[in-house]
Amino acid sequence: MTPKAQPSLHSFFKRKTPPLSSPIKGIDNDGPIIDLTGSPPAKKPKTLPSPQEDTTKSSLTQSTSSYFSKSARQPFNSSTPIPIWASTSTSATLETYRLPKANVPLFTQSGTAFDVYTVTTEAGPSTIARSSEQQRRHEAWQDRVLSNGGIIRRRRSLALDEAAAAELRRGMGVDTPDVESGTNSPAAEELEEADLEDESRRKAAEGVGSNLAAKYASKISEGGRTCKGKGKKKEEIGPSGQTYTPLEKQFMEVKEKNQDVLLLMEVGYKYKFHGEDAKIAAKELGIVAFPSRNFYVASIPTHRLHIHVKKLISLGYKVGVISQTETAALKKAGDNRNAPFTRELTHLFTAATYVEDPSLPSSSTLLDDPIMPGSAPPPTNALVAIVEQGMGGMSYDERVKIAIVSVVPGTGEVVWDEFDDSQVRSELETRLTHLQPAELLLPKDKLSKATEKVLRHYAGGTSYGSANTIRTEMIEQILPYDQAFDYLTQFYSVKTSARLRKTGKKQNGNDHIDLTLSDDEDQEIDVDVSNGHPKSDDITNWIDTPDKDGNDLAAGLDSSDAVLALVDFPKQVVVALSVAVQYMKTFGLQNAFKHRSSFAKFINRAHMLLSSNTLVNLEIYRNQDDGSIYGSLLWRDCKTRMGRRLLREWIGRPLLDISALRARTDAIEEIMETNTYYMEKLRSLLVNMPDLVKGLTRIQYGKATPTEMATILVALVRIGSEFKPTQEPIFKSSLLNTILHTLPTIQQAAKTFLESVNLKAARENDEGNLWNDPDKYPEIQDAKDCISICESELDQHLKEIRRLVKRPTMNYVTVAGIEYLVEVPLRDAKSVPAKWVKISATKSVNRYHTPEVLRINKEREQHKETMNAVSKEAFKAFQSDISDHHELVVVSKQIAVIDCLMSLAQVAAASGYCKPKFVKEPELRIRSGRHPMASINGIYNEAYVPFDIDFSERDGTSKVITGPNMAGKSSCVRAVALVVCMAQIGSYVPASSVTLGVHDAVQTRMGASDDIGRGKSTFMVELSETSDILRTITPRTLVILDELGRGTSTYDGVAIAYATLAHVAGTGCNTLFVTHYPMVAEQLAREKPYQISNWHMAFDEIKLPDGSAEITFLYKLTHGLAEASFGVWCARLAGLPKSLLDTAQLRADYLKHETKLRLLNSLTKRTGKLFKDLRSGELQVEVLKNVRMLDRGLKMIENRQI
Repeated sequence: MTPKAQPSLHSFFKRKTPPLSSPIKGIDNDGPIIDLTGSPPAKKPKTLPSPQEDTTKSSLTQSTSSYFSKSARQPFNSSTPIPIWASTSTSATLETYRLPKANVPLFTQSGTAFDVYTVTTEAGPSTIARSSEQQRRHEAWQDRVLSNGGIIRRRRSLALDEAAAAELRRGMGVDTPDVESGTNSPAAEELEEADLEDESRRKAAEGVGSNLAAKYASKISEGGRTCKGKGKKKEEIGPSGQTYTPLEKQFMEVKEKNQDVLLLMEVGYKYKFHGEDAKIAAKELGIVAFPSRNFYVASIPTHRLHIHVKKLISLGYKVGVISQTETAALKKAGDNRNAPFTRELTHLFTAATYVEDPSLPSSSTLLDDPIMPGSAPPPTNALVAIVEQGMGGMSYDERVKIAIVSVVPGTGEVVWDEFDDSQVRSELETRLTHLQPAELLLPKDKLSKATEKVLRHYAGGTSYGSANTIRTEMIEQILPYDQAFDYLTQFYSVKTSARLRKTGKKQNGNDHIDLTLSDDEDQEIDVDVSNGHPKSDDITNWIDTPDKDGNDLAAGLDSSDAVLALVDFPKQVVVALSVAVQYMKTFGLQNAFKHRSSFAKFINRAHMLLSSNTLVNLEIYRNQDDGSIYGSLLWRDCKTRMGRRLLREWIGRPLLDISALRARTDAIEEIMETNTYYMEKLRSLLVNMPDLVKGLTRIQYGKATPTEMATILVALVRIGSEFKPTQEPIFKSSLLNTILHTLPTIQQAAKTFLESVNLKAARENDEGNLWNDPDKYPEIQDAKDCISICESELDQHLKEIRRLVKRPTMNYVTVAGIEYLVEVPLRDAKSVPAKWVKISATKSVNRYHTPEVLRINKEREQHKETMNAVSKEAFKAFQSDISDHHELVVVSKQIAVIDCLMSLAQVAAASGYCKPKFVKEPELRIRSGRHPMASINGIYNEAYVPFDIDFSERDGTSKVITGPNMAGKSSCVRAVALVVCMAQIGSYVPASSVTLGVHDAVQTRMGASDDIGRGKSTFMVELSETSDILRTITPRTLVILDELGRGTSTYDGVAIAYATLAHVAGTGCNTLFVTHYPMVAEQLAREKPYQISNWHMAFDEIKLPDGSAEITFLYKLTHGLAEASFGVWCARLAGLPKSLLDTAQLRADYLKHETKLRLLNSLTKRTGKLFKDLRSGELQVEVLKNVRMLDRGLKMIENRQI
């Protein structure tokens, strides 16, 4: 029997027919008829031959298919559709589809836009005889095709065809309700049910169209995306034309949230920069940045991370580190085993908030940071928050109220202050010079122009005429006082509530406040999305119970006084404190504000305030030559780092309390003269002493390493055990006795902590075996037990392996860090089971992992990761327990006091130093005084000429110093000021004897320099500094004014100098006034002989045969007035050409002679007018005026001033 003929691709289209909910009754397996007329092609056009037909039946005259054609579509209203009749006999065999020998196809035109071919066999055109049922259905199909809507073009699937038909009907305005995709329509068995079937199919098609339109609309709108393969998610295309890798996506996610941060991402054994960060790193670090896929990439090795981070933050960058937050073992057990390692921003650093340096470098700071010429002063790394409030006033006198909060994250010291400042912002500049901040927190738009100018000059770097480069963080929104107060109370109450939950204590009415606990214990609070701060409505009662050992901001106060701990702060200080707390919290350093003893006011009655000009002019912190520490008062070295920091604080803030000054000098005297057993023990405490203050602060942040913590605890136990507790005085000095009585108070607490630690494991940084008591943290022991069980199972499994390979002495081996390998010789490799996994091999052995080893080892690795996690949490909790004992920090600071006293005693032992004598009267008497730099190496310099000077009511309080240039006037007045500063530090001073009353300030105006960055000329700078001095001086202030008035014309300069000196002398303060205007000195000395006296630097003048003079400087401060300044001689010393010097000398002599003639002519005229007035009996006022002018002119001639 000849098989039935079938149309082309009949089976393909039959598979594309949507399934129906129930089989169609009355229809055989031939399937529905599909019209492909006008269908858009999906593939390249092909000539499709028809299968072989039965010779008894004729073929189709025009069997056409345009499914694979590329021509234009046929309109739906085609008047001559050409159907294809399909036969779906299941008895067809492969023979049916064998290609016959075909004649050349005849090209015909079908009336459509597609090419139509006729396929014939050798037997001629084949035809298919329709059954009556097929004929009836064909007629019904033609009726539907010719009805409204036309022919449905063929697309890639029938679902899309029906969706297109539904969209077309909707476009024509036909009401078609949506039907869910996939709904099967009922089929009609009889002809009269055709309309019902058509309606169901139409509804299903419209449902498909609606859903597909909604599905693909969003995908089409996403530009720059592509789809690789059917069903895959579309990927975003990067700049390189390639998709972003998962690693690049992780970087982009973090970078989007941290636009101002230079990010390093941990990738294997490297840290990588991406994009613009890589270009910046390449420029600043000298590394290579190269394009890799969609970003520029630069990398550094992991062990060099902190070296490069410190360099970047020193340049003012904010640096973030993105670390892997999961390990391979946990990743295998997790749900994202096929995804990349999860990474998060784990560390954030700036110049002020970098606290990663350990405190272990100890003892010999001379070896750690040698103080040599050119070495910079040690940085304070202070973070200073500044807020400002206007007080009104005119533009030229714009006074403001400024509040500052300074925190040093490395040591936890917090300094606050609120002060009124003038338009030049001298008070602000003074505080910035003292604090030496590394970073400023400033409001973005709430600072006055004068304040912005000062801060820009101070922090702007060399482009603004400043030697500093300070990072500035602009704060978008500054909270008003009410919200700032609520934020701080919430900040502390959250920690207190967490402590109560942790310890299980209950609150009662008499409990105290504790403002402790780390941020990990914070409770969730409702935050206002608009400003990122807690809502005031959600702030709960913050009066909670502390530990009895708490020493915090409000510790030791009852619930009513606790609120006052913040209320007592000035309002602007509360605002600035909230800014600092918010910022530090982003770095995880908010515990710096934990303890009350860490807070200190910048100005109090116990300390002298040295202005910024004084610090610079007297070279307190750094010299003026190269800005280094060498040659300044700070160059004296200490044995410990904490001692060096404390000495800097002492030098910058001299004492005002006579009793405290005497206590320091008495202690220095006893240290220098006593060599007892107890004194040697006190000195031995400084040997190999780590930086306890910094180490305890790192412990407070939870950032210490086990080695560092163990070193700190050992040192604390050593301090507490060095002296036995006693109340009897051991030394004569009350200060030393107080220190000795304080040291043993930490013995018990330090021993308790140290006994809990396994020192051997701590030195190896082994957190898992860090505790001597396994029950201290049971979670660690549980993880260890699980690991032991796994190892026991591996040992049992080893016995089975031995029996299997018949090697009773076999043991596991470890190669390249891979444990539990089974090593089998090559000759026995055939006996190895197929399930064993080969790991590595050599020429003689193969190494395997059995399936059981793989399973157990995987479980073991997971338990090890769990142990590591709980060990870190336990170590962090232990550090929190240590930080609760703030007395450890207090005692550590006492060691710093001992170090400072020992250092000052070493200075006092140098030749030419004496113990100052303090009196109540505001006087100053110095005998054989010298500049401290004269014995910088501890050797008395005999070439230095000492000076003697007295300030008292009998000797006068104002000294006018004149003399030649280069004669030593400025050095002398600096030495006087430094002697006063050193004496009020509590140090011995370079003189044979010094008697002084306590000075409340030392004010200086020296040198000449402009300030272009702030828009000030040289003369404007002089007058601004003088104005600041005149506003703050008191009868107990030491004032030094050097060559005031030289920046303008002679007459204006003389007038300003005269008026200023007269005003200062009227206040009664001790004054040194250096000038080159002899007439000012002479006139005021005559007007106020009991207040003002004239002094000069002595010199010898030798007349040479050629008429010139040779000057010899004697550098000795002598009573009297200098005759001249000898500027031409100074020019000779500077090496100016001789011809120029001769011309200058002739011009100087001529001007001097001309001035003398003018004075004589003036005196002659004045004398004639005087006699005329006397003869005419004119007013006595004119007579007295002429007499006074005559007397002044004659005295000038007498004193050789002209």
